[in-house]
Amino acid sequence: MRVTLNWLREFVDIDIDAEKLVELLNFSGTKVESVRTPGDDLHGVVVAEVLNIEEHPNADSLTLVDVRTDGEEQRVVCGARNFSVGDRVPLARVGARLPGMDITERKIRGQVSRGMLCSGAELGVSRDHSGILVLPPDAELGADVVPTLGLDDTLLELEITLNRPDCMSVLGVAREVAALTGQTLRRSESKFDTPTDVGSPVKVAIEDSQACPRYLVRYIEGAKIGPSPQWMATRLLACGVRPISNVVDVTNYVLLELGHPMHAFDADKVANQAIVVRRARKGERFTTLDGVERDLHRDDLLITDGAKPIGLAGIMGGEATEVSESTSNVILESAYFDPDTIAFTARRQNLRTEASARFERGMDVEMAPVAAARAAQLMSELAGGRVSATVLDEHAKRLERVKVRLRPSRTDKLLGISIPPAEQAERLRSIEMEVSDAAGALDVLVPAFRPDVTREVDLIEEVGRLHGFQELPSTLPRGAAGGLERYQRAERKLRQVLADLGVFEAVTASLISPEDVEKLGLDESNPTRRMVEVANPMVEDERAMRTTLLPSLLRAVALNRSQRSQGVGLFEIARIYEPTNEALPQEGLVLAGAFSGLRREQEWTGAARPWDFFRVKGVLEAAFEGLGLGPPGFVPASGMPFHPTRAATVSLGSAPLGALGELHPDVCERFDVAERTLVFELSLAPVFEDLPERVQLQEPSRFPAAYIDMAVVVDDAVAASKVGDVIARAGAPEVVSVRLFDVYRGEQVGDGMKSLAFALELRVEGRTMTDDEALQVRDRILPALQERTGGTIRA
Repeated sequence: MRVTLNWLREFVDIDIDAEKLVELLNFSGTKVESVRTPGDDLHGVVVAEVLNIEEHPNADSLTLVDVRTDGEEQRVVCGARNFSVGDRVPLARVGARLPGMDITERKIRGQVSRGMLCSGAELGVSRDHSGILVLPPDAELGADVVPTLGLDDTLLELEITLNRPDCMSVLGVAREVAALTGQTLRRSESKFDTPTDVGSPVKVAIEDSQACPRYLVRYIEGAKIGPSPQWMATRLLACGVRPISNVVDVTNYVLLELGHPMHAFDADKVANQAIVVRRARKGERFTTLDGVERDLHRDDLLITDGAKPIGLAGIMGGEATEVSESTSNVILESAYFDPDTIAFTARRQNLRTEASARFERGMDVEMAPVAAARAAQLMSELAGGRVSATVLDEHAKRLERVKVRLRPSRTDKLLGISIPPAEQAERLRSIEMEVSDAAGALDVLVPAFRPDVTREVDLIEEVGRLHGFQELPSTLPRGAAGGLERYQRAERKLRQVLADLGVFEAVTASLISPEDVEKLGLDESNPTRRMVEVANPMVEDERAMRTTLLPSLLRAVALNRSQRSQGVGLFEIARIYEPTNEALPQEGLVLAGAFSGLRREQEWTGAARPWDFFRVKGVLEAAFEGLGLGPPGFVPASGMPFHPTRAATVSLGSAPLGALGELHPDVCERFDVAERTLVFELSLAPVFEDLPERVQLQEPSRFPAAYIDMAVVVDDAVAASKVGDVIARAGAPEVVSVRLFDVYRGEQVGDGMKSLAFALELRVEGRTMTDDEALQVRDRILPALQERTGGTIRA
């Protein structure tokens, strides 16, 4: 948003310098991006009249232009063609200085150019560099363009936040300045003649009052289309708007001045002078002012003549009814449109305009008649139009102003300073809020131009910023220091432990294809097959919320394999989404891993080591140890997607976590991964619930341990982990470590049996354990093994 100081001064007295003004605006929340006087960088640029235009003899894209200033004629070479003989244009004479360039006499394709005609971009008044800037016809020949274009005025460029549409106008910024400086805001009433013999033939109907609560029309007869006067063109250019014609420029001028978008229709091109506001119909098309024919959506709001569209409501008018040189009668639209309706249409049509930028933020519904009157006044003065006294104001739906109660004590508590209630009320009145006293509080009627103020805390913010945020004391918030929750620390620790073990973390998408889950070959009853599908997927392969991480990890393994990786180990900690009877799915945090190929490639120091079941099992055991937990339990299992004899369920105590195993060859083939690829997937909720409050540290014993090797013969179906658990429990507290180091099957133990060899480490507190004490512990373990496993000891 651009605004000049001279324009602001028409609404409020400014008796402080620009630097202090910028400081006040910045502290109040209206950020000033830049302050500049555009004319400071321009020297030697004057107003010239085009006398003659002819083609360049040696270049098809260039022309030779004869111009004159104040009695002096000269020729320049020009590449633009958007001007005609008689137009007045800015001429940079030889020796002139523009931003980033000095003008010299040059020969261009054999023709001498004594100067340069300038575009708006070269003068710094707009971003348009496509053509020469055409000046108002009453611009004085030979005059310096700096005062002619108002480039000696200070220009403020403001960053307006989305919640402050009231500041998207000169009036709105002036209101802020008045409140910050203690000055009075001036509003002038629009005055113009309304001849009694000028009626209004316009008829208005609103079919959708939700999208268009108010539609106001004024009728202007006998307007003469021509260029705008220099003062208006100058202000428009300073604010980055290209002058077009007096009638069109008036709507743009009032838009900048009062902040309310309007549109002017050529009344003679509107069938029966009828205006119908409605939604678009299926298959309807419409050509906007920019010449683009647009396919309309049923939710797009249109201005029509009852049969065909003549405007895209709140965004842009139509090509068929635009104001042109032949226009005489004008229908002036000043309406209020629903912000969401305009925002969605602007995005659907990829069409952002100054009007849509304001309507989608929320305009002042009460400004519609004020802006229409101001525009009618200017059209009467500048185009000679005769304004009808009839004001057609269809107010289909009244928008009630918000009333909020403010407790001054609450203001003091939130801001941390004491501001007298009378001062709080005065601060709010300074921005045109109506304030009345209530028992120990203030009742505030919020003006319609402040749609962002709906709660007490919003009023407190207004008091605070107008009082000065810089006046608020700097204090630290009370309360406990921030930090991570226990489960968050555990999740970070788990990631670190797995990374330290040489496993790489993967991050995959939350959306997958149901066909990928099908590749796992799960039973029809498996809940993993039931997925929540999104209604509008971006791509077909990502249309369902994942219930497992395995397909995504296996696709990553396949990608690494296609790049000739010798081996890969990946893990991911992420959420899965299980369907429920509620509106949202149930989320669960899961740890998954996928391992394929070599754990270690062959080197001169040793042979290659592939990933296998026990190495992956060791990764999980190390991860649990890193969290301060005991080792997980593993029980042989079968079922897809695992190999029939190379899988196990994983548990922690009595809580099941998931499964670990080698993938079934069919699954490996479907995902294009190597055979003997291993995966695991565990639920982390039971793991985090079992976390110790604090990791217990134990001082290492200063006394040597006793060691016993114990061989246990058990039935082949008995799990080694069960035997080890029995030994640890029966030998406690002396047995501090149980490690399986050998498994034997053969004639010496008989068919269907196996011998499990364990290494036991034993200690007693405060002294060295004797051999006799170690044998007593062994003898204590034997009955427990016979009772719980049916095994016998061979020590």
